[in-house]
This record gives sequence, structure tokens and C-alpha cells, in this order.
Amino acid sequence: MTALTTEHNNLGNADVDPITYEVIRNRLTAVVAQQSLVLKNVSGSPLVTEANDCNTGIYLPDGQIVAMGPHNLFHSGSMELVVENIMASAEADSGVQEGDVYITNDPYKGALHLPDVTMLQPVFVDRQHIGWVGSCAHVLDLGGMTPSSWSPQATEIQQEGLILPPTRLVAGGKIRQDVWNLIMAASRLPANLGLDLKAMIAANNHARDGVLRLAERYSVATLTSVMTMILDRSEERVRERLRTLPDGKARARTYFEHTGRIAGVSRVIVELRKEDDQLVFDYTGSSAQVDGFFNCTKSGLRGGVFASILPVLCPDIPWNSGVMRAITVTAPLGTVVNARHPAPCGAATAGASQMVQSTAGLALSRLASTDPQLRDEARGVTTGSLAVLHVAGLNQYGEPFGGAMTEMLAGGGGATAHGHGIDYRGPNEILTCQINNVEGEESVFPVLYLHRGANTDGGGAGRFHGGLSPSSAFTIHDADRMYGVLVGHGISTPTSSGIHGGMPGSTNRLTIVRDADLEKAARRPHGPVGIEDLDGAAVEDFEVSPGEIFLGTSDVLVWSFHGGGGWGDALDADADMIAEELQKGRVSADTAEKLYGVIMHNGVPDAEATEQLRAERRGERRGWTLNSDPAVPETVDVSAARRLADHLVLVTADSGHYSACDCGRVLAKAGANWKLGAARRELGAEDLGPKVRLNSELVAESFACPGCGTLLAVDVRWNRDEVLHDLELALS
Repeated sequence: MTALTTEHNNLGNADVDPITYEVIRNRLTAVVAQQSLVLKNVSGSPLVTEANDCNTGIYLPDGQIVAMGPHNLFHSGSMELVVENIMASAEADSGVQEGDVYITNDPYKGALHLPDVTMLQPVFVDRQHIGWVGSCAHVLDLGGMTPSSWSPQATEIQQEGLILPPTRLVAGGKIRQDVWNLIMAASRLPANLGLDLKAMIAANNHARDGVLRLAERYSVATLTSVMTMILDRSEERVRERLRTLPDGKARARTYFEHTGRIAGVSRVIVELRKEDDQLVFDYTGSSAQVDGFFNCTKSGLRGGVFASILPVLCPDIPWNSGVMRAITVTAPLGTVVNARHPAPCGAATAGASQMVQSTAGLALSRLASTDPQLRDEARGVTTGSLAVLHVAGLNQYGEPFGGAMTEMLAGGGGATAHGHGIDYRGPNEILTCQINNVEGEESVFPVLYLHRGANTDGGGAGRFHGGLSPSSAFTIHDADRMYGVLVGHGISTPTSSGIHGGMPGSTNRLTIVRDADLEKAARRPHGPVGIEDLDGAAVEDFEVSPGEIFLGTSDVLVWSFHGGGGWGDALDADADMIAEELQKGRVSADTAEKLYGVIMHNGVPDAEATEQLRAERRGERRGWTLNSDPAVPETVDVSAARRLADHLVLVTADSGHYSACDCGRVLAKAGANWKLGAARRELGAEDLGPKVRLNSELVAESFACPGCGTLLAVDVRWNRDEVLHDLELALS
């Protein structure tokens, strides 16, 4: 069991006036922002300089976050564990000393996976340890079975690269050259790695100096008092907000179709329990750890929950460890979300940690949807899966190279109650995600792009659709071949779940066309190059994670990524809005008719034909399979009901408490699984969307009101699992 709660650290005892408090609080935030700029300006990794897969922060002596950077929330969420393990390691040595810098990348000591290197530096004033400054960044290579330290064939963490337990890299202000040499010797790209490590040292030095200036100007007592007050105030505001939400349970579930090595379905499930001002995220019921590298450790579990709750629960509350004092996370040791040593977890950030973040965010969004104030922060799942491609070889200049293609990060954002998901939003946990432009990729890698554009129909359909991801195709250029590690899940599992009747976003599609006719493709009359234009000798269309690949001359990689989950019933979407989305290339004409029920004539919706088609679709839904409960009334008055979603309500009547549609049709007794009283139909992949694939072991189902035919939920489940009871509120 992991509790994201720690004792308050009361360093300072000074009385602080409100103006001084705000000045210091904002100055700490500015110091961390400058710290991030130093890191990005010195780093040699495109995952840092372009994709912002990094973060920075200022922490209390026990590791609680005071101020954090605006980049990867996974990194910040695990920092308390890193500090805890550094302190334990230092106590066995000479203790934490001024001028020390500690480094670690061990997922079993607080890091996320081996490529995510963390550096922490203590801050002392007059020999008093007042806090830490820290940086974390994804580096390009730390050894292991494959370039990039993403090793699909790994069965234990020792195969994935150099493991650095908490280690003193800098002592007394000087780099320990023997330790430095050991780290450099493990990497295939020591020049890049050395630059990244020096970037983290420089960033931490900058932040340390900023903290010392504040201590000198305002006194240590005032500064440390403000640091603890910042956490206390965030905690107070979070608890106050939680008390406005109804008590109850919300659940979410998703699946892997692959372990990282072999095909096989694994479950990630959370039960979110809310009572008064506390939240418990319980991952009991998740599958056992797998023999591949999609596992995460306790740090990845914490980071995933941290990344999920901040945008939904705290959009206007300073983000720090005070937020997490009201949060507890539990998961049995030995599960895919809390793996036991020495399970590999090299793809944790694109695997179990991401699945934790998606399920925690979806469960919290279901609960937040019941509150009029927080409902606007709820959303479908953003970028439910990544397809990571690290490449290596000799580049167009004849030099060794290695790095990651960044466009795979640009998945679609989840839709909300008030609008479509953001196109190319990127992973939910990377707030400032960016991707390299085509010219940038072609300048550093031996590739030539044939196209990059919008993945039309990639956003899950709904009253508002999910955001789009890109699709692209590229070939090798000025090189004989290129090695790659292409890994990911969500190829045949729609993990970008919609909400309240919204459809899931597109799944990843990964295809290699061998020995393509590039000259013919170049002579096409117009439009982006597609698979049908390439006339290759062979087409490898992957349904599970490919792993290690080689691309040769005239081979073409064609890929597209997860779109965001939709919000609400697609038949509720405004027809004129769908016409506009069609014009912008976000929705195709076929999808406008099939999923949204919109009939177009000359680019304009036919209002009468659209209304007729939608009425027919709703009528069909009313005829789906129905298991009615004779113990509940058929209809109730819903005028005083509590709204749970677009159409789902909780109503109290003379005869009891019920889950119902807002048309008045009763679905089930409150507390029971309302889906079992809805009209129900199994769906094929084509019913979910033209860019969605469905694993043969998964079942997709839709649930509609038997009274008005409104679509209330769309679920994907393993064929051995029961229908998920996704929301259960306390009747009080």
C-alpha cells in the first residue's frame, strides 16, 4: 500500500504577512521556470529540448514538492520517493553534505524507468539543510540490450541498462570523475548523455542560487515558513473542494494487448473511493506483473495518479505535495502497476504508468461530472497510448546517431462537456508537449518525409469529439539502413476511452511497406502519400508491438496515433458544427453520416434528413437487448434529480432512489449497476470508428436509454470481465 501523505515539515516559525507570502511564492515559481529554461538550453536530447520530457522543482528536506516545473508531471509525482531513498542511502555513508549532488535512475528507488535520470542537490544555509532542488530528464541511452535503453526482449531490469541507485555524483562541489566515467562508459551516446547530466547540474545550481537569494533577503525562517505554508494552503483548498463532491465510488478500466515481448491481455483497473475530504485510488484487481517491460513500480504508480488529478481537481490550485495529502494510492505488490523487483519496466512511462494516469483521470472525471463546478474539468482520455520509436545507426553525414522521433507524442486530447479535445495535445502528463517539425527531423535523422498531416476521424465521436493525432510516412534518405526500437500498446486496444457515451479515439497504426515504389508515389496527382500509393513488395501491418525493426532503402514507415476520447452521444452533436469539422478535415463525410447521423448536401447539413436519420438510430437503440427489473418503476419525475452526466441522473422518488435517464426512464435502483438495466448492444470495431481496431479477446458494448434511445456509455472490456459498474454514489 502506498500512501501519498507525509508529515508536515515545519522548518520555519516566522509570521508572514500576505504580501510577503505571495512575493516569495511567485518568486519560487519563477526560479523553477528559469531552472527549466537552463535545463532545456544546455541539454542535448530532443526529448528535452523539443518534447519537454523533463521537469524541475524545489522541495522540502523530506522531498515534498514546493514548486514544480510545467513539463512532465510523472517526474514530479515520483520525487518524494527519490528523496526518501537518497536520504536513506546518505545516512549509511557520511550524510547529506553541502556541495553534494545525487543521481539516480533506479525505478525501485523512486525513478520511473532507466532513461529518466534524476539529479537532486541539497540547499544549505549556515549548515542548516532547508530543502532540495532537482531536475529530471529522459536521456537517449544508458546501455542495455538495445540502443535507447528500451529493450523489448528484457525479462529483468538488469538487461535494460545501467542501474544507478542513489549515488553521490558531485562531492564538495566537484564531479567525482570515477563515477562520471562509469556512467559515460555505459552509454552508446556519451556526448549527448554528458551534456544532459551537465544540463541538470547547471539547472540545479541556478535554482539553488535563487533559493539562497530569497533566504538572504527574507531570512531562512521566513522562506521556510512560506514553503510549508504553500503546501498547507493547497491541502486546505483541495480538501475544501473534495467536500463539495458527493461521497461514493467511481471506477475505470483499460487493457494492454501485449506485454512488451509477446501478445497477451492484461488489465489495469481502479476503484476511486471518495469520503468527505479524502480520495483513495485502489488498483486491486489489476493483472499480475508481466514478463515484458510495460510494468511500472510504485514510483510510476504515484506519478500516474499525480499526473491525472492535477488538471481535473486542481486547475486553479498551486500544484505541490499539499495536494497529495488528501490522496491515498493502493496497489498490491507484484501487479503490473506495482511490480516486484527485478521485473523490467523500461517502457513504464508509455505502459503501466500511462494506464494508471488514464484510468485515474477517467474515474475522477466520472466523479467530477456529478458536480456543476468541476464538470467542466472532466474529460475523455487523452492519448491513451504511445508508439515510441527510437532510431540509431549512421546518419546522412556518416556519423553515428541515436534519438527518438517526437511526433508519436502528439496524440489527441480528450473531449470535454464544452468542446472538442485539443488536436495534437500530446500525453496528458506532459503539459507543454511539443514535437519537432519535419525539417528538424530530417536534419538530424537520415529520413525523408512523404507526408505529415491530420489523422482524419481519429478523435472519438461524441457530442464533442476527441482531439486528432497526426499521421505521417517517411523513408530512409542518404543512408543504407536505419535501426529502430518501435514499441507500444493500444494497436488493437482502444485505450483513449470516451466518456458519457463518447466513442474511444483512434488506436495506433504501425505499418512498414517494404521496397516501395517511391517514384510512383511521387507522381500521384495530389494528397498525402498513403499505403495504397506505395506498391511495395510486402506490407507489414502490425497488430501488436513490433519491437526491434530495420528500415532499408525504399522502405516506408506509415503510422498514426491515438486520438482523444469523445464526450457524450454523437447524435447530440450540432449538425452545423459537424459540417464545419468536415470542412476542416477533422471528420470525413462517411463518419459524419455513420456516427453522427448528419446528412450533407453540397457541404450543408440537410436538417430534415438528419433529424429523420437520428430518430431512426435512436429507435434502433430502443430495440437493443433489455433486461428490465420489475422491482423498479418504469418512469419517475426527474425535475429535482442530480445530474451525473449529459443524460444520466440520480433521482429520489417516493418509492426509493434510482439511476435514470433525464427523459424520466428508470434504469436501475441506485447502488446497482445501471448499465444492466439499459438497452445493450455489442459493437464491432467499425462501430467505434474507422480508425479503431479491436483485439479478438476484447468486447465493445454500448448502453442506451430504452425510453428515448440516447447513448449513455460505450465500454471496452476483456471477454472474461463483467460489465463495469462505473459510478456508485452514496445515497445521502
